[in-house]
Amino acid sequence: MKFLSLLTPFRCRLIFAALMILNFCNSWHYLTHSCPIDLSGDEAQYWDWSRHLDLSYYSKGPMVAYIIRASCFFLGETMPAVRLPALIFAVGTSICTYWLTRKLFGSDQLALGAVLLGGIVPMYAAGGMLMTIDPPMFFFWALGTCLLAKAIFDHRNWAWPAAGLAVGLGALTKYGTLIWLPIVLLFLLIDKPSRAKLKTVWPWIMTAISLLCLTPPVIWNARHDWVSFHHVATQTSGGIGHGDFFSFLGAQFLVVNPMLAVLMAAAAWTTMRSIRQAEKAMPDAVSLASKAPGMLFLLVIGGSFFLVCLTDSIVAKVQVNWPAPAYFTLLILVAYFISAHWRKARGLFVGALIFGIAIQPILHDLTLLYPLAGWLDRHHPLKPRDGTPQHWVNRLDMEYKLRGMADPFASDVARELAKLPANSFVLCEAYEDASELSFYLPNQPKTYFVGSYWTNPQVRRRWTQFDIWPDRALDRPELIGRDAIYVGRATYPPLRQSFEAIVPLPDIVITRDGVVLQKIPMWKCIGFKGIIRPAGPSLR
Repeated sequence: MKFLSLLTPFRCRLIFAALMILNFCNSWHYLTHSCPIDLSGDEAQYWDWSRHLDLSYYSKGPMVAYIIRASCFFLGETMPAVRLPALIFAVGTSICTYWLTRKLFGSDQLALGAVLLGGIVPMYAAGGMLMTIDPPMFFFWALGTCLLAKAIFDHRNWAWPAAGLAVGLGALTKYGTLIWLPIVLLFLLIDKPSRAKLKTVWPWIMTAISLLCLTPPVIWNARHDWVSFHHVATQTSGGIGHGDFFSFLGAQFLVVNPMLAVLMAAAAWTTMRSIRQAEKAMPDAVSLASKAPGMLFLLVIGGSFFLVCLTDSIVAKVQVNWPAPAYFTLLILVAYFISAHWRKARGLFVGALIFGIAIQPILHDLTLLYPLAGWLDRHHPLKPRDGTPQHWVNRLDMEYKLRGMADPFASDVARELAKLPANSFVLCEAYEDASELSFYLPNQPKTYFVGSYWTNPQVRRRWTQFDIWPDRALDRPELIGRDAIYVGRATYPPLRQSFEAIVPLPDIVITRDGVVLQKIPMWKCIGFKGIIRPAGPSLR
């Protein structure tokens, strides 16, 4: 193809650099000029952590808090400052994609193609600007994989400890990053030329460095009854809900891009079939890694992690974004598969391209789905949950919880709070609401979380960092006698027994284009009498 002949290595790198700069500037402009989406509950929570730097936190390691604190130190306590690191990590991950593809297959054209494939993955487009634990974890996973490739294929011993450090930093962001270590062991066992490296000290040095990075969380957990271990064990088992294997698998097809998902399966199958054919033809032959550089490497690193998430979905609720690191290497494998089998793959590739481009307007303006949501509400209404009506708009608009947090949510609470005495406080049933209000209320005050204090274990919320901080405990004597604004359901006896009087206020109604996204109950509470944490298990 004449077009491809014009893509010299220099031009590919120039195009890649231009795309990275353009995408970063466009994203930063979006965040700083009337951005329609406020911080998510998790983003606000991690920002609140960053105001109290520590060795670790209830559910995660300390990395995300330190990253956000560094950004806010320079840019202030603002939404763009919280999210800036996500943009930087996105660029870093793209550089890793380009470098690893170029390293394994020796083609700048293929490297540019692998990066561009990421642009038609809905998951990346929808969540690329949110500063949760995923952007740094994804980057450190990618960086560790690149350094591992350098260690294995270029025989650079310095890259082993460097890879260990990268994965250790990823584990300080999200403990699940450590799954990378047994996956690497699996690859070294499968790949014959690499198997000899297990007899050297380098893989074990890499592992030791990764585990040593967890020293701060271990020290912190030893001081806090190992709460993080209880939390992680519950999340990855059936303790937080029943698994939904088929729903998880279907969701992955949608968030990855259905045609790309089929191409991933085809690339994985072709790789495995080629391995079997090579072994049958030459029993003593070297592994596929020497015949098609890196294909086995990419498949094992990405495919193994995806299978871990898929298996976990049988017994527990697996979030749709959890397998994202698997797609770092699997997309590179898809790019190679398309280039090597163009005639067979071009139909699916064109379909993936059309789907990826067609869905962009929807991802940037989810109100386009509101007519469909209204039709579904009329013809296929959802069952109420805990007595609360459910609407399809909340299923189809993935960003509905990111709308209206500054106004009217925080502004309505601020207006009612201003009517109470100066020492009044804000109390929330959900930690997400408490975190949002802590960020968006004037002067960014400390807020309080009460959901883990319910005596009924069926409705009791799991613990959060609010339950760890001594100055957020609700049994503190200095809170006695104060008034509060409470956000949440007020039907639970422990709440009503904790105040002299509770007066309903108008619900906070968050709308978009005339469609009600959320109705949040708000109450004026007079004379706090204290509340005691119930006995029994609360870590869930």
